[in-house]
Amino acid sequence: MKELISTAVPLNDPQLDKPQTDNHQGVKLPVMAKDSYYLSRLAQQLKQIKDKESEDYTSRFDRYQKQLKHSQDRVQSRIASLPTIHLNEDLPVSQQADRLIKAIQDHQVIIVAGETGSGKTTQLPKIAMLAGRGVTGQIGHTQPRRLAARSVANRIAEELGETLGQTVSFKVRFTEQGSSDSIVKLMTDGILLAEMAHDKFLSRYDTIIIDEAHERSLNIDFIMGYLKRLLPKRPDLKVIITSATLDTARFSQYFSSVDGKTKQATPAPVFVVEGRSYPVEVRYRPLTEEIVTGSDDDSFDDVEENLPRAITAAVEECYQDAASKGHADQADILIFAATEAQIHDLADILNQYAPRHTQILPLFARQSFAEQQQIFHPTGGRRIIIATNVAETALTVPNIRYVIDLGFARMSRYDYRSRVQRLPIEAISQAAANQRKGRCGRIAAGVCIRLYSEEDFTSRPEFTEPEILRTNLASVILQMANLGLGEVENFDFIQPPDNRLVNDGRKLLEELGAIATKKPENSLSTSNDSDKGKGKGQSKRHPNQLTKVGQMMAKMPIDPRLARMLIAGEQYGCLKELLVIVSGLSVQDPRERPSDKQTQADQKHALFRQADSDFLFYLSLWQAIHGALFKSSGFKSDGFKSDGFKSSDLDRQKNATLDDEAAPIAQSPYENDKLTNSQRKSFAKKHFLSSPRLREWQQTHSQLLQMLDGLKLTINQEPASYVPIHRALLTGLLSFIAQKVNDVDKSGKLIKAKRGEYVTARQHKAKIFPASTLFKQNPLWVMAFEVVETSQVFMRTAAKIEPEWILAMAGDLLKYHYFEPHWSAKTGHVKAYAQISLFGLIVVHKQLMNYERVNLTESREIFLRDALVLGNLNAPSTGDGKKGKLPPFLQHNIDKVADVSLIEDKLRRRDLLVDEEQLYDFYAKRVPEHIASRKVFEDWRKEVEKTEPQFLFFSDKDVLNEQAPATQAFPETWQLGNLKLPLSYIFDPTSDDDGVTIKVPLVALPQVDAVELLWGIAGWRYELVLQLLKTLPKDIRRQIVPVPDTAKQIFDTLEKNHHGGLLRQLCQALNQRGVRGANNQFVEPKDFNPSEVETYLQPQIALVDDKNRLIEKGRDIDALKLRHQVTTSQAVASGKGVHSEFPEHFNFMQNRHSAGVMIKQFSALVADGQPSYSDKKAVSIQQFTDVSVALNKHRQGLLALIGNELGAKARQLTSQIDKNFKLAFAPLGELDRLKDLLIHATLDATFEKFVAEFDHEKFTAGIHDKELVIAINQLPLTLDEFNQAKAVVLANFLSVGQSVLAQLKSVYEQWQQVRQKLLLLDRDIFEESIEDIEDQLDDLSLSDFVYRMSYQDWQQYPRYLQALLVRLDRLEHNLDADLDAVYQLDKHMERLSVKGNDETIMPYRWLVEEFRIQLFAQPMKTRVPVSDKRLEKLWDELNG
Repeated sequence: MKELISTAVPLNDPQLDKPQTDNHQGVKLPVMAKDSYYLSRLAQQLKQIKDKESEDYTSRFDRYQKQLKHSQDRVQSRIASLPTIHLNEDLPVSQQADRLIKAIQDHQVIIVAGETGSGKTTQLPKIAMLAGRGVTGQIGHTQPRRLAARSVANRIAEELGETLGQTVSFKVRFTEQGSSDSIVKLMTDGILLAEMAHDKFLSRYDTIIIDEAHERSLNIDFIMGYLKRLLPKRPDLKVIITSATLDTARFSQYFSSVDGKTKQATPAPVFVVEGRSYPVEVRYRPLTEEIVTGSDDDSFDDVEENLPRAITAAVEECYQDAASKGHADQADILIFAATEAQIHDLADILNQYAPRHTQILPLFARQSFAEQQQIFHPTGGRRIIIATNVAETALTVPNIRYVIDLGFARMSRYDYRSRVQRLPIEAISQAAANQRKGRCGRIAAGVCIRLYSEEDFTSRPEFTEPEILRTNLASVILQMANLGLGEVENFDFIQPPDNRLVNDGRKLLEELGAIATKKPENSLSTSNDSDKGKGKGQSKRHPNQLTKVGQMMAKMPIDPRLARMLIAGEQYGCLKELLVIVSGLSVQDPRERPSDKQTQADQKHALFRQADSDFLFYLSLWQAIHGALFKSSGFKSDGFKSDGFKSSDLDRQKNATLDDEAAPIAQSPYENDKLTNSQRKSFAKKHFLSSPRLREWQQTHSQLLQMLDGLKLTINQEPASYVPIHRALLTGLLSFIAQKVNDVDKSGKLIKAKRGEYVTARQHKAKIFPASTLFKQNPLWVMAFEVVETSQVFMRTAAKIEPEWILAMAGDLLKYHYFEPHWSAKTGHVKAYAQISLFGLIVVHKQLMNYERVNLTESREIFLRDALVLGNLNAPSTGDGKKGKLPPFLQHNIDKVADVSLIEDKLRRRDLLVDEEQLYDFYAKRVPEHIASRKVFEDWRKEVEKTEPQFLFFSDKDVLNEQAPATQAFPETWQLGNLKLPLSYIFDPTSDDDGVTIKVPLVALPQVDAVELLWGIAGWRYELVLQLLKTLPKDIRRQIVPVPDTAKQIFDTLEKNHHGGLLRQLCQALNQRGVRGANNQFVEPKDFNPSEVETYLQPQIALVDDKNRLIEKGRDIDALKLRHQVTTSQAVASGKGVHSEFPEHFNFMQNRHSAGVMIKQFSALVADGQPSYSDKKAVSIQQFTDVSVALNKHRQGLLALIGNELGAKARQLTSQIDKNFKLAFAPLGELDRLKDLLIHATLDATFEKFVAEFDHEKFTAGIHDKELVIAINQLPLTLDEFNQAKAVVLANFLSVGQSVLAQLKSVYEQWQQVRQKLLLLDRDIFEESIEDIEDQLDDLSLSDFVYRMSYQDWQQYPRYLQALLVRLDRLEHNLDADLDAVYQLDKHMERLSVKGNDETIMPYRWLVEEFRIQLFAQPMKTRVPVSDKRLEKLWDELNG
């Protein structure tokens, strides 16, 4: 051994010429690897000093010699401590020890591919020591798992005959045994990775052995790349790569050495060592004929369908093989399944079909420790172990003779688009299949049954895809940035990762605030929690340069997201709680769910659940085990006892709101006392918790706590509430937020398919994991620690959040989509709505924001156009929407533009006012570019106007293209009869308001004269005449060509006083010129068609209420009157009190104002309802704006007052009502009603016949309607006139009453005859005729017609009823003719059904009754000639 060491190649240590040779008598001794660089620097400094006799040289030389001797003494000490090494000659690797020793000495990197059982793991460290390694530094030996590192260290120590901690030490995450003096150090690859952060040259090692390199984990690939970069700087460092199933060609080429002279690359040497295992027979029993690559294939359904049959057949085949070979009792089977669910399914199948006395045992990662121990400590009997791929490597299941390989495993694949960790079921690689095969054949010859074809096996990839190609790279990028290794793209990985994964990892670090990022152009400078650790000017940093937050994160050996949470925990005052939660998330879930006790386990775990958050489970559980976090937490909890617990207080918190900052988190239902180790184990067992994982959780917590002390983070001393805890958690989970999908349709019905569905960041669908406390709550917004895709995409470990938190934290990550920028006169700023989203999720749909900070140029333009050009600088000062008080310049400019616009509207041209761009340019040239708000503008304006008061005032040349013409022919008001109505003009042929609009108060509508309205505006009247002439029939137009000349001549002759209306004056002018129509008839108004003239020539009526609020617009005055007839016929005012006699102060006509217009109102004495003459009636004075309504009401009131004076005359008349009359009227009412009807009819008839007209010229002046003048003159309007009328009526009452009595009796007796005849008709045969007759009777209103109809109209009722009797007599023999007549009446009846209550069409309504006589009772004579054509003509006249 000593000779081997003396011939070993020493380090490239610094040697000074003479002193070193003398000191060591010509023998070069190695130095410790960690001292090599330091000694080299000292030697260089000594060589640079020219004066060898100087004091500086002497002191430096002494220091150099002292350090050199110390380092060499350390080497000598390590050489002396080397134990005697004996290799296990039974192992295949030992048989190649000499070759390997020489290769280690001659090459910097060697690759050893040793099959399972070759002894490479335990013998290679000893072979390295035999090669002289381990004297200048430790031999670092990595394992992928902690359990493997510890067990291998124990085995090597045992083989060396020493206790662990001397020559051989080990270090895993929470445990270290041994010191730096040990020769061999076993550790996990994660430990080696962590050491790189503070030992970049790995100077404590002279040899690195990477075991199980085939696993190609993220750590291993990064270590490989780091070592390749390090090796040229550390020529003394040796690297040994080893595994059972290794891609030797790739690794050999990767670690090629380049000759300095020839520049040729020499691949690293590869040594293949045969295994010691027994032969394994491979049998193929495919489930399908097709090759299936994974669960995404359609054929995978066939695999699942055929699996139960195939697995039972394979088990039977194994037992038959064991029986044929004579070891039926030694036939343990290891079945490799893809998932835990498949393990349970197969267990159920085998429990049903497997032979008796066979143990069926599951094996998977989430099993409890006790369940796993059953696998590794067999108790006898045959066993079938069903495992996931955890049994492929590291773990050795004892006594396995047979392996059944389904050929699938659940792989972890990271989707960079959705940031979902997918867990698809995929076909395993050839290397993984061979690893599974190698689980048998260790104790005897074995059999491996593969449930897929040999063709399928050979088509699979040779090696499992490296983790670096299918995972998030954020942690790698973070460590590379911390180590100063540059860009990931430039790092020499064995297999470079996809650039998309690299970019995704970098984006995640940017989200966490770990590395510098440029602020998006469209983002606002929003305060951000993640910005609190960032320095100024970070946008100028290198893309991978760490921020202060990133530097702190890099020092934490945990997931970057968890590290970010801890840093935020200090900022939010909840670091103590975050330590518990983060350490819990860093280890495997401690909850266990044994397959036979899942319900009990769920019930126990539910004791620690808290409302709205799965993260709080860790706090509850921690306090139950380790005691309260705070001495005086204010929590209300029941006491914990080792044998049980009281009722939980957890539910008390479920009604707390997230916004309650002061409310502490609900505590666990246990005492604050910390449990002892024995209590902890009992507690874990009772509550279905894993003791090893709880211990690992505690160790992680302790490690993080110690690390935070080094980072000088302050731990809170007071308990935190829900909000700060979850806001701190959210800093690391911004990519894992989700919004609930709307699962209710328009009717409010639940859409089952969308129940519980969420949209995650980047627009992917997911659901809350069923075990979550939020599963049934389905809050609107949640965050999750992980999003995993198995059978569905699930969010695990979720919590309810508020979108406001996202806005506060996301900062520059938020995307702002601005829309609808506009000027806000209220605020004095240009505003815009922003839709704020994070990773595709809309956090705020519509938020009003200041647009000046986003786009000053556009904001300035909007300010100039809206605030100045349009005059909206100030907000309305009142609620009427009018502009607020404007600065003098702006008021002047608006008025000037409005004046020119009005001239254009009147003249119907658009070439006077300059366009808006010129007005904009006026302001743009004067207002500075930085001004886009009212305050800044006003400050600037006040300064400017001190020297130039008219600086912003428009002049005529600024607004006019030419001199404005006169507009006297376009008045601002229109005199329509007694009304003076305001006008407004608009020139816009596309608008409904084109032309002139007359503002008419609704109450004044009845007083608007439709005939006068047709004259139109004086300025447009010639055009109106011209277009009216063009609407004449062609035979008339031929006589007036050229029409424009004729129009000009007639226009000049029109009377200025509008007498007779425009159409009549045109007819008169044409007739005087000899123009004739068809059949040499005179031209009549009906020959014109005013509706065909252009719209702007037809004045528009804008109806407004008393407060000037628009009600309706329209150009058809008659249609407007009809639509509002009910309203306009109502009284607009009522006098105080009632009168039983004609009041002396009665004034028929008065003036009133409405909407700024003075209108006439007419008084009437109004009686309430239909008068009853048994008692005296009173009347009230009411005012109406419709004179016709007022006259009608006044007439009824006068009759009521006169009726009060009848006395005995009324009794005398009504006493003459005989029995037949009473019986005829009986279906319509009582006798008193008949008496009232008779009295009223008599009063009405007497008044009509005997009261003479009065002279009311003062009231009728200015009224052109002759019938209206007659109606006004017929009624008494003063007390004297009333007394005259009353005397005449009373004197003639009884004489007129006799004739009226006879008339009414005849009417009702005839009505009864009509009713009797109708009852005798067969309705099935005569239905249409019967319905027509019934409609006619309804229209006649026989129950109260004397109140409804005028005297002249109801005088004809006996004729109408007589005609009905004639019709009924003829109906049975004249049905076809009767039906033809009914059909002729249809259109007329349809018209009356629509406008039957319109007083203006009453002539048409009574002419229809005459038409009925002509159609159905031809022997009778009509009052006037009537025909269908005459009715059409009358209808057109009344509606034209």
